[in-house]
Amino acid sequence: QLHDARVELEKLDGERAPLQSTQSISEKKGYLFKWADRSIGWGGSKWGLRYVVLKNGRLSYYGSHQEATPRYGVLLRGLAVRDDGWKRNRRHVSKTPGEDPPLDEPGAYFFVFSIYERPDTSSQSITLDNTDIVPLLRFSTPSLADKARWISSISETCSYCETDMFLKDEALRAAEMTKRQEEEKIMANAMPESRDETLPPLYFAPAPPRPKALQKRMPSVPSFTKQLDHANEPNKHLPRVQSFQSKTKDGDFDKVEARSKRSYPASKPMHREAACSLLSPDAKTQNFRGFLNLGFLILLVSNFRLLLETIRNHGFALSFSLPTMGDFSHDPWQHFPFITAFLVQLGFVALAFAIEWMLGSGRLDEYLGMTLHYMNAHTALGSSCVVVWTAIDQPVTGFVLLFYAIITWMKLISYVQANEDYRLTRGQNEDPAHTPRRLVEDLDPHEMHLAYPENVTLRNILYFWCAPTLTYQMAFPKFPRVRWWKVLTIVSRMIAVIMVSSFLVAQVVNPTLRGLLRDLEDTGGKFSIHILFKYWLQLSITSTYLWLLMFYGYFHLYLNLCAELLRFGDRIFYRDWWNSATASAFWRLWNMPVHYWLVRHVYFPCVRSRMSKTIASLVVFL
Repeated sequence: QLHDARVELEKLDGERAPLQSTQSISEKKGYLFKWADRSIGWGGSKWGLRYVVLKNGRLSYYGSHQEATPRYGVLLRGLAVRDDGWKRNRRHVSKTPGEDPPLDEPGAYFFVFSIYERPDTSSQSITLDNTDIVPLLRFSTPSLADKARWISSISETCSYCETDMFLKDEALRAAEMTKRQEEEKIMANAMPESRDETLPPLYFAPAPPRPKALQKRMPSVPSFTKQLDHANEPNKHLPRVQSFQSKTKDGDFDKVEARSKRSYPASKPMHREAACSLLSPDAKTQNFRGFLNLGFLILLVSNFRLLLETIRNHGFALSFSLPTMGDFSHDPWQHFPFITAFLVQLGFVALAFAIEWMLGSGRLDEYLGMTLHYMNAHTALGSSCVVVWTAIDQPVTGFVLLFYAIITWMKLISYVQANEDYRLTRGQNEDPAHTPRRLVEDLDPHEMHLAYPENVTLRNILYFWCAPTLTYQMAFPKFPRVRWWKVLTIVSRMIAVIMVSSFLVAQVVNPTLRGLLRDLEDTGGKFSIHILFKYWLQLSITSTYLWLLMFYGYFHLYLNLCAELLRFGDRIFYRDWWNSATASAFWRLWNMPVHYWLVRHVYFPCVRSRMSKTIASLVVFL
C-alpha cells in the first residue's frame, strides 16, 4: 500500500514541475489600526488593532499574529488605495500647549489610508480629493513612513492584479493546492489505522515547492512598473502603479470624513459572509471565558449570601486566643509536645548523617550500616506516632506533627538509598548520575565537581531536610541570591490565606457541624439520607474553597518561601492538574515532590527486581 502511494506521489511530482509562478510580488505583514465601520463606538474607539497580511494579491486581517484563520480578506483586483491624510491623537499631550503639534512629533497623529473600489480602471490620472468613495477597508498607523510603505505595496499589488500574469498565477496556485490535497489524501489512505493505547499514525507530507520567483529579492515599485512596461503585448497598455493611488487635497482626516457623503451610506452592507453562530460547534472561534467569569461571579454572590446568613444566625464567630506567659513555666513535654517531638526529628537526621559518614569512610560494615539506617528512619516515624497517641489531644497539632514526621521519613529513605547507590558505584565516573554538572544546571561553583563522599556533611543533610523536596541528590540547582522582596510578598499572601481559611472554618464549617449534631440528637442518632445531603451540600462549596486555599497556601506559598530562603532552584512543585483529563494524570501532576519520590524509590526498585511495569505501577498506586 505504501509502494502504491509512492508511485502516485511520483506521478504528481511529475505533473507539479511546470507549476511555477512567473511573477514575484512583494508581501507585507504588520499591525495596523482598522476602522470598525459597523460599530458605533460609544465610550470607546472605532479603531481596533489588527494583524494585516498582504500576500498573493489579497489583503487579509487577523485578530493577532497567532490566529490561523483571517477574520476578513479582500482580493485587490479592481481596487485602489487612497491616502486619507492624518487624524489627531486626542490622548496625546502636545509639547506646545494650545498649538497643534507638528506632523513629525511621535504619537501626535494617526496616518490614515483607505482601500476602495476603483470606479474607472482605464484612467491614467491621479485622483485628488476623492471624498465620495465607499471605503471597503480603512487603516491607520502612528508612523508616516509605515503608511507610505503600505500604500506603495498595496498600489503595486493592485496594479499586479490587473495583469494577465496575476490570472495565470492564480490558476497555478489553485492547481498547486489541488495537488497538495491529493498528496495528503494519498498519504492518509496509505497509513495504517491507529490502535488503542498507541500513538496516532505519523506521516510527513511532501513540502510544497518554493517558486523560483519567490527566491529572488522582492522588487520595488519602479522595477515592477518597468517590468510591466516591457511585458507582453496584452499587458502593454495597463495602468501604471501610480494610477492605483489617490490622495485627498485636505490632509486632515476629520475634515475629509465630515465632508464625505458616502462614508456612512444607508446601503452599507452589514452582512458580508456566511458564518455560523458563535455558540454553534461549526463556529470558527469559540471562547467561553465570559461564561466562566459569570459562573465565578454567581458562585461568589451565592456564597456571600451564605456567609451573611451564618453571621445573622450565629454572629461573628471568629476569635483568636493567644498563649499566656504562664504556659512557658510548666514542663515542656507536657505543654509543648509538638516542639519537643519536632526537635527529636532533628536528632534522627543527625544520626543518619553519622551512620552515612561511617559507611563512607569504611568504619562500618555495609550490611550493618544499612540496617541501622532503616531502623533510624522507621524509628523517626514511629516516635512521632507515639507522641501523638499519648501526649497530643488537638487533631490539628497531631496532624501537623505526623505530616512532618512522614516527610522526614521519606527524606531519610531517599538519603539512604541515594548514598548507597553513590557508594556502591564509587569510582565509576562514566556514570552521569554521580557528576552533578553533567545533568544539573544552575549549580553553585563549589558543587559542580562534587563526588561521594564529599557530599556527606552535616550541612548537606540539613539543607536537604529543610529543602522543599523529598528526593536527595548531591547538589541542587540554585538561584544566585535571596530576593527579600519576594519573601515579603509570599509572607503577606500566606497571612491572607490563613485569615480567609480561619474565617471560613469558624463562620461556616463549625456552625454547620454543630447543626448536624443537633439534628442527630433530635433523631436519636439516626443518620438519614435527607440529613446527609443537606449538610453535604452546605459544606461542599466551602470544603472546595478550603482545599484550594490549602493547596495554594502550602504548594505555592509555603514551598516557594522555603525555596526562596534556601535559594532552591527547581520550584515545579505542581503542574497543571486542573487540565487533567484522567484520574491518573491528576495524581501525577498535583504533587510533584511525592511523584518524584514514588518514581525513584518505589517504581524503579520494582522494575529493577524484574517486575513488569504494569505491576510496578499498581504497587506505586497502592
